[in-house]
Amino acid sequence: MIERPVGNRHQESKAAHASVISSAAVTGSRIIPSEEVDRAFGMPAGKLRSRAGIVSLAYVAEGENELTLASTAAEDALRAAYCGAQDLDWIIVTSETHHDYPSLSAQLHSHLRARENCGALDTGGACLGLLNALAVAQSLIVSRQAKTVLVVTADVHSRTLTPGRVAGEFGGLFGDGASAFILRRAEGADYAKGYGLGEFLFGCAGQYSAAIQVSDSKDGNLTVQFDGEALSRAAITRMEKVITAVELRSGIPRASVGGFATHQPNPRLVALLAKQCGVSPSTFPPVAKVSGNLGSSTCGTALHETLRNASKQERRDRLPIFLASLGPGLLFGGGWLTPHKNRE
Repeated sequence: MIERPVGNRHQESKAAHASVISSAAVTGSRIIPSEEVDRAFGMPAGKLRSRAGIVSLAYVAEGENELTLASTAAEDALRAAYCGAQDLDWIIVTSETHHDYPSLSAQLHSHLRARENCGALDTGGACLGLLNALAVAQSLIVSRQAKTVLVVTADVHSRTLTPGRVAGEFGGLFGDGASAFILRRAEGADYAKGYGLGEFLFGCAGQYSAAIQVSDSKDGNLTVQFDGEALSRAAITRMEKVITAVELRSGIPRASVGGFATHQPNPRLVALLAKQCGVSPSTFPPVAKVSGNLGSSTCGTALHETLRNASKQERRDRLPIFLASLGPGLLFGGGWLTPHKNRE
């Protein structure tokens, strides 16, 4: 992943024709202090707070699930974009916890009452799922197969990674949430809206694939192989490499970035990543600290928070955003967004 600096390639990339014009994020409505989660998983009280930096976790309440979270986030994003579901050409959804049929994208399509000729697609990748979904949406827009695309993430870990089914050192890290983004082809009056998507880069560092493996067992439990120390080292090293590659490919110095929307295994590792990258920890929205690791929705919620903070600034003061995430395997990916004032 070593590349030569190539100047501001984002200024000439076709990918800049796809813009993120609105975003939204929600979490489970029950906010649980991490000490309660410690006790539920049979861990010493205070372990999640002291070892991982997690002070609370967001869990769904009765009546909430991936579809309700996804629907709320999607409707909020549509409303913010002054866009109706009938305007959508595609709905692209990613979730690492929804395994029912119909697929989550099909259920969301029905709930929103989108047009029959609006496509519905589910992408995988677990914690990398958002970047996979954004890259697919971008390809549809740039190839003029779509003008408006809804990208949604939704994860409910609290009903899968439960006490007695998995160890607390793993299951206790995860919360529930969703995020949504409206992407539109940037032309005419829409050109000045939102952030333009730059390029994406992806790969797979298979030598770390054994660091985390999860599979169903015959007794209904989950078989989890989780080498926390090895995974932590691999995650920080790989994320820093992804950020370096994004920096080189985009021609945007990391010191000039307004926010980093990244995977957040836990807050302690986010702080370590910021230190290793030589940037302020404040440029990483503290998603995992208050909600836990939200899976594919962690990066999405961080991106929404970064976009929301940028919207409070004058357009001329808005800065680029870097994306970086990992998935089991060890899948990795990165990309960037630039406010359109940087492309004038």
